[in-house]
Amino acid sequence: MASFMVKVAGEGLVDKAHRLADSGPTSGSTIIYEVTNVPDGVSIDAVIALVKKTGGKPEHKDYEISYASLTA
Repeated sequence: MASFMVKVAGEGLVDKAHRLADSGPTSGSTIIYEVTNVPDGVSIDAVIALVKKTGGKPEHKDYEISYASLTA
């Protein structure tokens, strides 16, 4: 299982974040989410596409999102 850091900018841009970034809001309007329990073989691009489907506002607990909740 893998974990990916995804950033969602205030204007709606969803992209990968630096792997060492801390999850949570940044000093700007960007929020960093950690997507956990990503199965092996699933790319960061696939995870970003799932976050985009939430409208950039995924349900989370402390800015951590389970991959299973994105695919449900």
